[in-house]
Amino acid sequence: MKFAIVIAGLIVVVVAALVAIQPSFLKPASLALVKKSDIFGFSPGMTFDETSKLVSQRHYLCRQGRNSHTLECEINGAKVTVDSDEADASHPIWRVNATLNNPGAPDAAVKSISEQFNAQAIKDREGWTWIVGRGLKLSYDGLALNLVDEAAEARLRKER
Repeated sequence: MKFAIVIAGLIVVVVAALVAIQPSFLKPASLALVKKSDIFGFSPGMTFDETSKLVSQRHYLCRQGRNSHTLECEINGAKVTVDSDEADASHPIWRVNATLNNPGAPDAAVKSISEQFNAQAIKDREGWTWIVGRGLKLSYDGLALNLVDEAAEARLRKER
């Protein structure tokens, strides 16, 4: 009996040491591959109905912008603009922009964004960018986050 207690104690110590050295040890491997691809729940590709449901569920205060397919919301001190495709009948979101009220130090913000989206930041002239999903690009200029479906943006630019 004493031997089993000693072995159990050693196992607990080894697991505690592993977690102290490598905290991701307890995370399931499937979670390590999951990438966040939304800002405040809004994600490119969501339909107008899904967007309306999200706004209702989370009690966001939003209003239709000048364009009938643009939502403007105030969420946790951020001004969030959600642009939807007018031509498509389901009006899917193609861009989400969040202008942050007090973003703090850029390096800390970039590190936090990289951790939240499980992606590596790439520094460019305008700020930082991340590839956060299939065809989704996130950018940050020190003040605003911009999440875009690149294919939809290119198609919309061509149509204009």
